[in-house]
Amino acid sequence: MNTALQNSTQNGLRTQGIFMVALLVLQYILGMVANMFVAFPDTNQPGQLWQFARTQFPTLAHILIGTLLLLGAVIFVIRAARAHNGGWIASSVFGLIGILGAYWGGVTFVSTQDDAYSMVMALAFIAAFIAYGWGLFATRK
Repeated sequence: MNTALQNSTQNGLRTQGIFMVALLVLQYILGMVANMFVAFPDTNQPGQLWQFARTQFPTLAHILIGTLLLLGAVIFVIRAARAHNGGWIASSVFGLIGILGAYWGGVTFVSTQDDAYSMVMALAFIAAFIAYGWGLFATRK
């Protein structure tokens, strides 16, 4: 790969890393707003809980941003692997694992309203945030 193309690819990965960190921050804020201002109904019916979640803007936005983060994380792993950039490969894989954990925790939380899954979501968020932050630090010029 020529130097100009390699620099362009590395800059693109760095830009995506910044974008992932920014989306994670937005996701955190939306999660806190949902946690503080959305009161789920007292039911153990997952269908009703999901229907309710879709009608609450903070929760719906949190779900949509989470889905974008998941798609972005998969694309990031593919781009880093194609660029043969070891730092971004490791960072993006760990970021993807964190986002998968947070996504699973969120989906399970909505269905069960069990606070333990909210904690899983929060801890997995921290893992993803650290992974992408580490990638930005490790690949700086």
